[in-house]
Amino acid sequence: MTDAPRPGTESGRSRRSRDGLTIEQAAAVESPREFRLSPDGRRVAFTSEAAGARQIFVMSARGGYPEQITATDKPASDPQWSPDGRRIAFVRGDAVWMVEVEGSHQAVVTQHPAGNRSPRWCADGHQIAFISRRRGWDQLWIVDAPVPRRGRPAARPRSAEPTPLTEPGVDIDDLTWSPDGKRIAVTSQRLPDLLTSQIHIVDVATGEQRLIAGKTAWETGPRWLPDGSGLLMASDQDGWFQVLRVSLDGRERTVLTTGQREHGEPGGAWGYAPLPSPDGRRFAHIEIRDGLVELLVGEIPMAHRSGSSAGREAKPGLRSAVVCPFEGVWLAVGWLPDSSAVLAIGRSERAPDDLWLLPMPEAAAAGVKPRQLTTSLPVVVDAAHFAVGKRVAFQARDDVRIEATLYLPNGSGGEVAAPVPCVIHSHGGPSHQALRDWLPFRQLVVESGMAFLSVDFRGSTGYGRQFRWANRGEWGHADAFDIIDAARWATTQPWCDGRLAHYGASYGGYLTLCVLTEEPSLWRAGIDLYGDSDIAESFRHGDRTGRIDLERMMGKPDDPEVAPLYRRGSPLYRAERIEAPLLILHGRKDKRVVPLMTEKMIEALEIEGKHFAVHWYDEEAHGWQRRENRRDAWQRCLDFLRRHLLDHVEED
Repeated sequence: MTDAPRPGTESGRSRRSRDGLTIEQAAAVESPREFRLSPDGRRVAFTSEAAGARQIFVMSARGGYPEQITATDKPASDPQWSPDGRRIAFVRGDAVWMVEVEGSHQAVVTQHPAGNRSPRWCADGHQIAFISRRRGWDQLWIVDAPVPRRGRPAARPRSAEPTPLTEPGVDIDDLTWSPDGKRIAVTSQRLPDLLTSQIHIVDVATGEQRLIAGKTAWETGPRWLPDGSGLLMASDQDGWFQVLRVSLDGRERTVLTTGQREHGEPGGAWGYAPLPSPDGRRFAHIEIRDGLVELLVGEIPMAHRSGSSAGREAKPGLRSAVVCPFEGVWLAVGWLPDSSAVLAIGRSERAPDDLWLLPMPEAAAAGVKPRQLTTSLPVVVDAAHFAVGKRVAFQARDDVRIEATLYLPNGSGGEVAAPVPCVIHSHGGPSHQALRDWLPFRQLVVESGMAFLSVDFRGSTGYGRQFRWANRGEWGHADAFDIIDAARWATTQPWCDGRLAHYGASYGGYLTLCVLTEEPSLWRAGIDLYGDSDIAESFRHGDRTGRIDLERMMGKPDDPEVAPLYRRGSPLYRAERIEAPLLILHGRKDKRVVPLMTEKMIEALEIEGKHFAVHWYDEEAHGWQRRENRRDAWQRCLDFLRRHLLDHVEED
């Protein structure tokens, strides 16, 4: 996890296998996650796997050996430092817990069978805000924090009963406290308008809410300026996610980034949201291009540093790229207290997630270099030979430009010695994109002698609002045709021998079923990992998050005008058209795409006498969390592709 020989060092190279990546090696890569910088900037908390469950660790912000501070059979997540740096709030099971960093005394802050998430400390450390569905909605709640007592377990709080700050009927997506602890900014989506994401400021004392953003656009990821005079956020008001500064009443808005590139994403997730520096002079933000995420630093206009109303006339300040050691996906997770460097996660096609300390551009110009704080890649893995993606583009049948990333077996992105089969890959979401980052299964496919083409079909993020909304009312139809057009394009290329398979998970798994039923003769094989088969039934049985996303993009299935589109986008009703062998893998505890979706598809395939295989993972939900299940799933998928694209099964 830390202090292993770094990629490129002689000691690391001498111990690594040169025979290619094995499934066992791929499954052994377990990156730390959820990095959180302590208030004094000296330590970092994060989660990492230990004895089969993710636990919380703490390490120096300058690197070194981590210290494990939780140890149970249940995973811990979302660690959050208290303002004094002595405690960490986190989520385990259905409860918010608190652990003292020195001594590791633990206490339950609040617990409920409906679950609790996103604990966030007030500035004085006396209260914790969180989100819970204990009344059937993702409401904002607040609770007194247990009182720390040096050397002894924390005392019970003044009141152990939490208080709701928002009413039922609205789901809160995220929250962030103001610097003075008097207000909380929350993001939410509110019926009936699901095409906007709104930001409200909630007064903690009165519960009064004030809408400051999201009236006519998708606006998300609010982050308070250090002096509390306003917030930074991401907005797609001009059709592309830009970083804006907004005043506390929402009347003053200044765009801080420009251009036809995305500087945020719809979820406003940690790392994708803009981060103001502690001195209020700069902000770190992302810029997405060509499947990469670049980390930039911009100046906050002078008028905004004091909250002056003149900020309405201010122009965006200068922006420059943070010096990163390689191209890939870079996400800022915090600033050092003196604003001299950014703590960031970096990953690429050849490197899994690791934590880096990145100096400001002027420091880098003076010779200060980026510093790697964790090393997730095992020394036995030689990633230097991993395939590097080549960006390609083609026109869909309706002349929409579709971009993709191509990986070829020789690892260079250039021509191959002889044509090879191609695996077409569709990402999940669909509000996501196929980034050029760490994906071990892709490398396993390429090393087996197959090309891998990741397609950003319409509906993907990273290409502006018009492209992101282009599959509204078109699930399983226009986006499926994009994938089919990508496959047909591939067959015209000199590196492809015409043998094609489709592979995808979640929405990508759903597209596997769609393309196999829409263009049956095109495919030699298909792999569906926990994908939908009947989107109307999925709306009725899936979790609320998935249901809202489906309603946003397709409407409600009981609407007579919409029902035919749901039917058209449900491959279950065209199962008789499938010609290619099909592999389906699904978790029995999946609530996003319930097991019923695969059960109904299996029934249809059996009735039609189709060639298929299915495997269930009893303890998994929407994806594979357990290492042994990732290993097993990769082996099944790889064997299936080898059998039907390469006409043989090789031993791994």
